[in-house]
Amino acid sequence: MTDTIRLILAEDDDFLRQLLQMQCEAHGAEVAAVTNGEEAVSLALSYEYDVLLMDIQMPVCDGIQAMTLLRQLGYDRPIYAMSADNITADGFTGVLQKPLQEADLQQLFQQHSPKPSVALVIAPELMQQFLQSLPQLQQQLDHCCQQQNWPELQRLSHKLAGSAGSFGYPAASERAKQLQLALMQQAPSTVIEHHLTQLNKLLQEAMHD
Repeated sequence: MTDTIRLILAEDDDFLRQLLQMQCEAHGAEVAAVTNGEEAVSLALSYEYDVLLMDIQMPVCDGIQAMTLLRQLGYDRPIYAMSADNITADGFTGVLQKPLQEADLQQLFQQHSPKPSVALVIAPELMQQFLQSLPQLQQQLDHCCQQQNWPELQRLSHKLAGSAGSFGYPAASERAKQLQLALMQQAPSTVIEHHLTQLNKLLQEAMHD
């Protein structure tokens, strides 16, 4: 392995993908960022990369499908799952819980790269872009609730659980997880609306920090 670890990052959320790329590059990695499992498989099979970090819920081909296909094809390099949910590590080298903790990334890069770790500082422009995206996200959440589009609301809450925690808003991340869990358990609409109301309050606080 060269001094610079080459890494594939598969994440469909734009803001989270940029943040994770910054985190990995802060550890000296060369990062190829993609948005779905199909693109990750194609890059991985070039065998030009050392490690694959892959979100579970992605369009076209999700993380588990991509990992399964790679393992069936004999791909034996490290594949790490990234998820806000509790999942088993079968087939994966390991599971990184969203929001990713700096200690977890340090351990990963110490294991796979000789480069020393560097502390991450989130770029102000990226933080600003994330905060500016919240009003539209709130509208999408409210619209899904009004239309009782529970699958889409669950998808949005899952993504928010990962991104909010990664950008330093753990309370919003935890509330998004509670909303997602309520949806998965097919809770009454009053319970779902309660979690969404509380989540919106936390997002409003974030926007006015």
